[in-house]
Amino acid sequence: MSRMRFWILFLFFLTIGFSAWADESGAKPLYVGWASVDITPPEPVALVGQLHKRISQGVRDPLTATALALETWDAEGNREQAILVSCDILYILRSVQRRVQNEIRARIPGFDPEKLFLNATHTHTGPGYNDAAFHNLYDVSNDPGVMKADDYADIFVERVTQAAVEAWNNRKRGGMSWALSHAVVGMNRRARYFDGTAVMYGKVNQENFSHIEGYEDHGVPLLFFWTPEQECTGVLINIACPSQETEGLSVVSADFWHDVRLELRRRLGPNLFVLPQCAAAGDQSPHYLLRAQAEQIMRERRGLDSRQEIARRIANAVEDGFSLARQDIQSDLVFKHTVARFPVPPHTDQTAPFYLTDPINPIECHILRLGDIAMCTAPFELYLDYSLRVQARSPAVLTFVVQLACQHSGYLPTERAVQGGGYSADKFIVGPEGGQRWVEETLKAIKALW
Repeated sequence: MSRMRFWILFLFFLTIGFSAWADESGAKPLYVGWASVDITPPEPVALVGQLHKRISQGVRDPLTATALALETWDAEGNREQAILVSCDILYILRSVQRRVQNEIRARIPGFDPEKLFLNATHTHTGPGYNDAAFHNLYDVSNDPGVMKADDYADIFVERVTQAAVEAWNNRKRGGMSWALSHAVVGMNRRARYFDGTAVMYGKVNQENFSHIEGYEDHGVPLLFFWTPEQECTGVLINIACPSQETEGLSVVSADFWHDVRLELRRRLGPNLFVLPQCAAAGDQSPHYLLRAQAEQIMRERRGLDSRQEIARRIANAVEDGFSLARQDIQSDLVFKHTVARFPVPPHTDQTAPFYLTDPINPIECHILRLGDIAMCTAPFELYLDYSLRVQARSPAVLTFVVQLACQHSGYLPTERAVQGGGYSADKFIVGPEGGQRWVEETLKAIKALW
């Protein structure tokens, strides 16, 4: 065999080998679409989240729903899809998500409505959806000029559907990259005492204070999305903290996520889409139990209020990851999306908290693989420990956990929290046994995608 013929055959088989590897990998061209809509109520509403009725006295900043549409397909017509919608709202009801899915069934031909899911940022300065919920705590039937929750639900469904449809129709060839950064935003909010009890936001300047109960996760998982020209179109930000820095106001507000959007658009471009996800944070909040006075003095030195300080930290984390993420943009990637529904054992010793209206079982969880990245949802205000168990055992390089998605199933505390008691660990319908069931079922679903 001549040397020339040898090299021709070598290159031929090498090419065939690389082609087979590429096909086997499952990587396909990625299409990305964004949209956002204003979901601010047009009239005064009862603001939900605190344990007393507040009628909104105006709008401090708008509530936003941001939709991200993702799709891959190949020459044989094999497709994978997802529409993620993040909402500046306290919680998601299963019935509301179903209404949105039913609306898009006719408006997006070829899209599987089951592949859409909603998540809430958990602002405490927005409206609810259901007049029958909360056992009349937020009853506005005797408040003239105040919008009922049922009426707001109609507006919410209409506008979120609009965002989902627009995002889907805006799909274009694009790329994705990930980064992991850090920002101190969420902190464990449960003080433990030497007698074994726990108190949410408990006083720490007393002799019987022992320790802060649990862990904190200051990691900031990020997904950036790009045009073929490497212009960033939007960023998905996963933070283990609910959006409740100014939770007790009597005005409509997206809380600190509004400030984050403003700061990121100032730094990275005015048209940047920002999709927030609240990671597992049932025992977390942005409020300080320790060093609160020193933190306040530092904010005053910077000339920032508390929400602007949080925005500064998150924007620093995003900006820190931005240039590094730009070095590894994938325009073709493995994309898989499954919807898992499974029962979790109810905690029989507890009665349902007054604010729950969704049926518990089966719970709905979405599991996605995007290249080396996994994403999974939970319908609870999930204590952080459960998320750590999933992240530690996941085969993904980085795992995004999204709480308050798809439905509203209340707090899910850990065993140590139940032993300490206190708000968020005294009334619940899914407890530690159910939490571990979520962990195992979620990990099983994630591993199946690898």
